[in-house]
Amino acid sequence: MQGAENRHEQSVLEAGCPVADHDATAPMTPPPFCHADSKNKEVKPPGVSVVVPIYNVEKYLRQCLDSIVGQTLQDIEIILVNDGSTDGSLSIIHEYAQQDNRITVIDKPNEGYGKTMNRGIEAATGEYIGIVESDDWIEPDMYETLYRIAKSHDVEVVKANYVAFDDKTGKDIREAKMPNRDLEQVINSRQNPGIFFMVTSIWSAIYRRDFLHKYDIRFLESPGASFQDMSFNFKIWAMAQRAYLTMKPLVHYRKHPDQSIADKDKVFCACDEYGEIERYMNAHPVLFKKLEKIFIRTKYCTYLWNFKRLSGANREMFRKRMQEELIPILQNKTIDLTGLNSRDKSKLLSILYPKSIGQKIRHVWENGTRYLFTRKQRNGFMETQILFGLIVIERKALVEQGAGSIPETAGKDPVQTDCIQNVEQPRNTRRRIA
Repeated sequence: MQGAENRHEQSVLEAGCPVADHDATAPMTPPPFCHADSKNKEVKPPGVSVVVPIYNVEKYLRQCLDSIVGQTLQDIEIILVNDGSTDGSLSIIHEYAQQDNRITVIDKPNEGYGKTMNRGIEAATGEYIGIVESDDWIEPDMYETLYRIAKSHDVEVVKANYVAFDDKTGKDIREAKMPNRDLEQVINSRQNPGIFFMVTSIWSAIYRRDFLHKYDIRFLESPGASFQDMSFNFKIWAMAQRAYLTMKPLVHYRKHPDQSIADKDKVFCACDEYGEIERYMNAHPVLFKKLEKIFIRTKYCTYLWNFKRLSGANREMFRKRMQEELIPILQNKTIDLTGLNSRDKSKLLSILYPKSIGQKIRHVWENGTRYLFTRKQRNGFMETQILFGLIVIERKALVEQGAGSIPETAGKDPVQTDCIQNVEQPRNTRRRIA
């Protein structure tokens, strides 16, 4: 293995395409993804670039790579980005690269998940970009299915479902939840805000490469951080105007003890991700105005999930951070809390004002009649409000008498959300990357 200060990028040009090292005496033939025009020497990009971030996963890596090289869609390039692994991962990478000339290897010092993913995205040449986590594996027809949908519907994002796999029992345990009303059709995510509350599984999708570049959608580069899929995921849905969701499960997400989601020392990583989302939205003021309520609501849900994940002194440190960030928003912003169920609303209050019932009462008293409940019919809904109507704590659709139909505006807002259930599902950046 090379020294940490050296960066090795394995790439051999053949007919204008990157390939792995091979026997120089063997006949050279263009790889499946390289479409060289013999007349004008044009080289067409592959349909899909598959980026695989790798760090100390020798136990699972072969199963992962076998599922990628065996894809029914041959028109792919495979970019393996080794983030300074100290186990046998790099040897396995080179072994596969010598057997498949669609593979490009990037070997670099350990810099963290965000920088690793950004290196892979920058190196990709495909029309679309997919991500496979190196301890997961995918169905043989995953990229054929997603690429066919992408081309048929001319979309920026195609997202599939996945199945969670319990590594301890060796059994599949569940499929992820997806919003039924948005399935199997082209949607605009800004007009279908429920999509922001799906489980953050960025590795079950493909993204058009020029879409990522146009809107500068990248990962936050924070060494030692976790959950770096959060800001990437929000940026995707904030900018995607043509997306397609399919319920077909195409990824096997492996749950095992080494996932960074289990690292309780990662106290403020979620805060860093939402800081990055806020920075990105501030750079697009029109976007911020449209999505501010969704941003605040997803932040609530994520912070509730992170609080539950932590324990002891770490939990108390995060509680103080929640109080610093969320109490001013509760007091000063127009917030729609329709997306929180009763349990989560109660949980949020107990976190922000934990000392005693008396403290909660004093807080309400100090804010006077702003805490009086009001009910108001608006746009086909019955709303329960507090803070002079600034906060909507409940919204129920009114069914028209005799028609039996819910007003058209009902589909414009997310359904009531169980924050803990939605956010506690497995997230990306699960490897312990320093």
